[in-house]
Amino acid sequence: MKDSIGEKQAKVFIMKKFVIFIFTMFGLMVGMLALMAIEYQISYNKWINSRSGSQLTKPVQKYSSSTDGNKDDFESSKQEYASSSDKKNKDDLESLMNMFKKRVYPLPLLDAEYTSAYATAKEFLKKSPLSMQQIKNDLTKNDRYSEDASLYAIDKLNIDWKEQALLKAKSYQMYHYSKEKLVDQLIKFDLFTQEEADYAVEQGHFDWKEEAVKAVESFGSGGNYSKERLLEKLVEIRKFTQEEAEYAIEHAKIDWSD
Repeated sequence: MKDSIGEKQAKVFIMKKFVIFIFTMFGLMVGMLALMAIEYQISYNKWINSRSGSQLTKPVQKYSSSTDGNKDDFESSKQEYASSSDKKNKDDLESLMNMFKKRVYPLPLLDAEYTSAYATAKEFLKKSPLSMQQIKNDLTKNDRYSEDASLYAIDKLNIDWKEQALLKAKSYQMYHYSKEKLVDQLIKFDLFTQEEADYAVEQGHFDWKEEAVKAVESFGSGGNYSKERLLEKLVEIRKFTQEEAEYAIEHAKIDWSD
């Protein structure tokens, strides 16, 4: 009887040990799985952070300001567009006012349109000096190119628009404009800014009195107009000053007796 009780106690003891062993092993397995899961999560988070961090901290590469139009220039430009596209909506109004201070564009959907717009803009400038606004108007006329493609092309030209205005002003010398008339022409018809037009007439070093003289001489002999009528024409229509007009009447090589 005592042996029977002793055997039962031994079996119970062994069962307890076995149960404890099972729970211990189970606990160890659960702990190992938890550690593995935590390690995986940490590694995954580091990978995500490294990916997002590289996108946020990756420096924006400015595209080339040269006008050679090669493929490498265009590819470097596209990197700038891709890294800055999420800023576009927020900065829409500000970028519109400062769009040619190295404006940032969205990634082009059609590379061919952007490169074609750039090539076309260069061809425009080979024919005649043009203002920034005039080139933009010509590029977007009849939906030829999108506004973004046109702005990309203009920005990539890297043009000094004041110098373009100066070249345009000099091209008008054959018409013998007065200072006021020339500024008016540059702004209203050629779409240069006031600042660009002012720069052109100042840096052109025009002799407005001599321009008035040539204007008078271009009208023909004195028989066509009286001195008074020419004076009136110079001031009211050609917009010369009174002093310039009087100088022109006095110094023009016209035989008033005809």
